[in-house]
Amino acid sequence: MKLDPHIHSIYSGDSRSKPVDIIKQAKAIGLDIIAISDHDSIKGSSLAIDIAKNIKNILVVPSIEITTDKGHIIGLGVKTLINKNLSPEETVENIHDEGGVAIVPHPFSPYRSGIFFKHKETMNRLTDFNTSKDISSKDNNLKDNTSRDNSLKDSYNNVRIDAVEVLNARYIFGYSNYKANKLADNKDLAKIGASDSHFLESIGDCYTEITDIDNEPSIDDVIEAIKSKKTVAKGSRTSNKLIAKEVFNKKIRKIY
Repeated sequence: MKLDPHIHSIYSGDSRSKPVDIIKQAKAIGLDIIAISDHDSIKGSSLAIDIAKNIKNILVVPSIEITTDKGHIIGLGVKTLINKNLSPEETVENIHDEGGVAIVPHPFSPYRSGIFFKHKETMNRLTDFNTSKDISSKDNNLKDNTSRDNSLKDSYNNVRIDAVEVLNARYIFGYSNYKANKLADNKDLAKIGASDSHFLESIGDCYTEITDIDNEPSIDDVIEAIKSKKTVAKGSRTSNKLIAKEVFNKKIRKIY
């Protein structure tokens, strides 16, 4: 099953793609599952889900790309609006509380709000099972060490991300994808491929192959597959010529 979990629509403010056209393009190129992950908006995602109810062989997973105070995090499987400008830890907790998985897009990109580019401590907190020795040592009121350790583990697991984009089609330089892939290996995170599409022609350039999943998957099946790391990132970078053309068109539209 081919999933593109990071597509932007007109409701992102920086894309011209309408939800209905996104679905048509996804089907035309052979994608099975998509998610419209607009910036701090669920309008495009909700509309696409309604449209897809009448279309066979395409599943739309609810999603949103949330702006934290240190960068972006995708809440795949999230149907409700999550407030922006919270800490990454609060954002991940909110995503998990909504039943979604937390994916860090373009984690090491210096020019696209990559959350791990400048914030190593945040990266450690979001990728480790237990990252705070200070809390553990100060918590002298808990006499039962087992109970204390389990409580702390549950707390930190709830702010641990589930996946990172290791193939983002809009990266100009491959080094950022390389670092993300290395992080996923070291921290045992699911690997995600995504187009980060802002125009129709780029949808599916990078995508996630989900292995061992039902032929007619549900949203829950997709979420569980990512949690179980049954993912393979595939695809190639979007043509720089297409990206340059889109940037040029955006500037022309602003002028006129």
